[in-house]
Amino acid sequence: MEEEEKHIDLRNRHHSSQRLSEVLMQILKENNMGRQMLEHKAIDLWGVLTGPTVVSVTRSIYVKNGVIFVTLDSSIVRAELLMMKGKMLDNLNKMLGEYVITDIVIR
Repeated sequence: MEEEEKHIDLRNRHHSSQRLSEVLMQILKENNMGRQMLEHKAIDLWGVLTGPTVVSVTRSIYVKNGVIFVTLDSSIVRAELLMMKGKMLDNLNKMLGEYVITDIVIR
């Protein structure tokens, strides 16, 4: 069997062109991977959101089903973060550009 030749009409390519980032995001969304990438990015943004002092006492951090779980070595920092949890959640989702993280569990 011979393979079919595919012809692309280059005259109309400007009308249908998209940025590579848009195409990749569309592929990720179609395969439900966009959310996972944003969850991973949320972990990376933890240090930007909280600063170096909190990062220095962060023992572990992971995301599961839209919830960030953070384990800290300092009960004082834990208490401070618990008071600011709502604001941190809002700021984190703003940084992500989408409502991805639904809760932050601080241990």
